[in-house]
Amino acid sequence: MPLYNYECEKCSKTSEALVRRNQPEPSDCDSCDGSLKRLISTFAAPQSELDKLRAVDPAYKRMVEDHMARTPEAEPMRHLNKLTPFSAAEDPGDPIDF
Repeated sequence: MPLYNYECEKCSKTSEALVRRNQPEPSDCDSCDGSLKRLISTFAAPQSELDKLRAVDPAYKRMVEDHMARTPEAEPMRHLNKLTPFSAAEDPGDPIDF
């Protein structure tokens, strides 16, 4: 179900209409009964995850950061401090070759 943009040739008012397959396109302007012409429609471009993160509202980011600061379970260092260092382990195993 495409969404089309139209412009009145008489009053230059723009409008959009959802046109289904078996439905005729609108032909008359709602304001002045002038004839409508279909405009070139914009298209949606998918965003990468990085673009979505950049577009996050700063107020939302602050809210999340404030909430995380008030939640001790969310502190990453709390979990890292519970880990056993390699120097204290009995047999840490072979080193990983990257």
